[in-house]
This record gives sequence, structure tokens and C-alpha cells, in this order.
Amino acid sequence: MARSAEKALLRSELLEERRRLPFEEVRRLSSMVEKRFLSSGYYRGSSRIALYSSFGNEVLTDDIFAAAMRDGKEVFYPRVVTERGPAENARQLRFFRVRSLDELSAGSYELGEPPAGNQASDASGLDLIVVPGVAFDGRGGRLGFGKGYYDAALASANCPKVALAYEFQVLKVNIPLEPHDVPVSAILTEKRVIVAKASEGAQKGGARRV
Repeated sequence: MARSAEKALLRSELLEERRRLPFEEVRRLSSMVEKRFLSSGYYRGSSRIALYSSFGNEVLTDDIFAAAMRDGKEVFYPRVVTERGPAENARQLRFFRVRSLDELSAGSYELGEPPAGNQASDASGLDLIVVPGVAFDGRGGRLGFGKGYYDAALASANCPKVALAYEFQVLKVNIPLEPHDVPVSAILTEKRVIVAKASEGAQKGGARRV
């Protein structure tokens, strides 16, 4: 099976399993993940954090946002923007500062996005980026929605890239990655913290669920 087809099949299976989670379970598991994140050195050592607005039963981040506001941290959320340049009308991900979740409104793909007029930052200007995903592996491999926005944005990041996930999203074998895929530094689930092993280039091999 071609790598892209394998990723598409894996994405479909994991999204369906996540979709079936009752929202009460999403809240319960998310609370466990968020508490683990807030007690981590990644959070404690950061001052400019990028979060994501959860969608489709992703691990919630609202409690992290509230804690970051209390702790005096600057919090940024992603927005898909169109910028002119060498690639005309190129759509890319940028991060905009948010002081209240009320600032988020439905934007690209119906995701909650911050206003484009807010203070902006590239990934290189942040010291911690919390990323969503569909599946992950122990090497830090990440399977997203296939649009490539996060991978392009994360390529310039010099800070830890931490994924929040449910335990069932962490695979026992390597996700079939491509050269442009950017691995995460760590994965936090309701059960554990997984510090990713070094990941270089595209990884070979199939992928299956835990």
C-alpha cells in the first residue's frame, strides 16, 4: 500500500474511534491530560504558548488556557491566513495572541480561530507549541488531517512541540512519515508522558493501533 493511502486509512480509523467517544468521556480524559500537562516542565518553563481550539472530540485545552492566564503567560492560537509572496496567495498557519476564549470564532474548516488583527507570531517566536493530531508514535511521528499546515509552521519552531492525545491514539509501531512531516517532542496522554525518540527523515513500515 502506498504511504499516502496507508496514512489515509489510518486517519479514517482513528478519527472514527475518536468520534464515537461520549462527550462525558472526552471531558474526563481531557481533564487528566490537562492536569498532566500543567504539572510538566514543558508548561512550567514556558512563557509564550501556542494552544489549539479543540475540534471533533480532540483533547480539550480550555483548562490549560485558564491556568496560563492566571500564571501570566502569553497564549496564542493558530489561524489559517493567506499571504502573498513567492507562492502567490499561499495559505499558511500563523499564531495570534488571545486573552479571552470569547475572541475565538469559527474560521477555516469551522475551527475556532483568533482575530487576524491580534498580535501575531510565527512558530519561531514561541517557546512551547501544543499541537493536535489524529495519531502519534513513540518516535514523535504525528499524523494530522493531511492539510500540512502544522508541518509547514512547525518547521521553523525551535521550541518543544508537545502533543495532547488519548492513549488509544498512540501507536505501537511507526507512523509512515514523509520528508515534510515534523515530529513532536513529547506526547501527553491520560496515562503517561512519552518523550519522543529522535526521528530523522521519513520512517518506513506499517502502522497499527495499540
